[in-house]
Amino acid sequence: MHRITTRTTTAALVAATLLLTGCAGGGADPAAVPTVTATSTVTPSTGASPTGTGTPTPAPVASIPTDCTDVVDAETYEETFGDVPLNAQYPEDATSGRRTPTQPPADADLQQIMRAVPELRCTWFDPRSDVTSLVLDLGRVTAEQGATITTEAAASGSTCEEVHGGTSCQQVRRDEQYPIDVADTYFVRDGVVVHVHQANYPTDDLLGDVTERLWGSEAS
Repeated sequence: MHRITTRTTTAALVAATLLLTGCAGGGADPAAVPTVTATSTVTPSTGASPTGTGTPTPAPVASIPTDCTDVVDAETYEETFGDVPLNAQYPEDATSGRRTPTQPPADADLQQIMRAVPELRCTWFDPRSDVTSLVLDLGRVTAEQGATITTEAAASGSTCEEVHGGTSCQQVRRDEQYPIDVADTYFVRDGVVVHVHQANYPTDDLLGDVTERLWGSEAS
């Protein structure tokens, strides 16, 4: 599985292009996960494992940051985002910052869930390019919502794998209008969902860096 790669580069067109003027092309190397064949149904990891006495070990509680500059450590942030502005309003519905989550309908699909649950939404958009951007959503979900996210992501063509203690599903596609790659990664673990949308924005294991920030050493 491609990585949601996290070290921002300003290279040339196509293969690993980032930060290009206009509609420059590039290949997103999304969330650092080995490639596997997605199945139609994926059961999210609960994070709990039985002990020798049969008593389950409580799943670690993730701490969701309240500031977009705190989603990874300072060094990784600089390497990944550099001078790409935060708090950009592109797309218009992805303004950065803390959000008040809402309750999606009982029968909500993946998109309805992801519109409702994020507690933090972060958008980095390069003004030197028409399309180069990265959007990160963090929120809490029920077990049923988490299962809906991974199952529907797999059914729509994502490649899913157990990694970083949870389930990651990722799809990379070629943009219909611009010669760039666009990637969506959904990661579910212990009642938390991470969604990363990358357009012409290659990174190097961004998902690993985010999960380490959320769960610390428990992330690996």
